[in-house]
Amino acid sequence: MPLAHAEAATGPAKTSAMVSCTRNYTCSSLSSGELYHQKYTNNRASTRYKKTGGSSITARVGFNRAGSTSWSGWFSQSSGTTKTGNWNNISYCSSTVALLQVPGQQTFQMPLADCS
Repeated sequence: MPLAHAEAATGPAKTSAMVSCTRNYTCSSLSSGELYHQKYTNNRASTRYKKTGGSSITARVGFNRAGSTSWSGWFSQSSGTTKTGNWNNISYCSSTVALLQVPGQQTFQMPLADCS
């Protein structure tokens, strides 16, 4: 399945809008929430989705590195909650792309994260 930058759950793919982000994070605004990705110098990575509106969803977060994708388990999420996936043995300077997958919608991704 091809990956797509997106803001909305329907319609053509759009480039993600950046939200206020702290150092060492990449983040994007989606129509009903915010997607964050961070890599740590101890070779850990996390992707989290903060749902800010809309109805409850079933989803999973993940990341792609060099064509290989890792996912969290599926979760149910309502507005006002945050869900996080964590992974080990992810080189701090490897390039990664955070993902959010919602069944029946496209897979959302954020801009490339590296160690700069």
